[in-house]
Amino acid sequence: MSRREILLGGVGLAAVAAATRANAADEHAGHAPDAAGRYTEAQAYKRHAAAVKAAEKCIETGRSCLSHCFETFVAKDTTMAECAISVQQMLHVCDAFAFLASQDSQKLAEMARACIAVCEYCEKECRVHEKHQPECKACADACAALIVEAKKLVG
Repeated sequence: MSRREILLGGVGLAAVAAATRANAADEHAGHAPDAAGRYTEAQAYKRHAAAVKAAEKCIETGRSCLSHCFETFVAKDTTMAECAISVQQMLHVCDAFAFLASQDSQKLAEMARACIAVCEYCEKECRVHEKHQPECKACADACAALIVEAKKLVG
């Protein structure tokens, strides 16, 4: 390799590095600004924000409910087994639903139908225990609220 080739290679490498640094300096490079040149919140998320928040509330209350179910199992009480099963399923479905809603997925209506079915099951099982278990009541209420939001997306 000649000195000329080494020098040309070094100059080329320096040019690539400078261009990379220039692009990295603009953290919004490639993002589309609004008409005034400002960057806005993600429109897909905003479109279904109520559904995402309702799903996140289900997840929050469901974790508490499931934790309570496990506590009863430790005490050798399995009367909440069906509740625990329904809550566990709801947690996973609601997480997927919230993700698809935040992305305005083409499959959102299909996922909303599944979410409705799973949340109806969870709500039914939690209502069995709501009078003596506040965690179950909170979970059932959150499921009922999410069902309302999910039905808006089914059309």
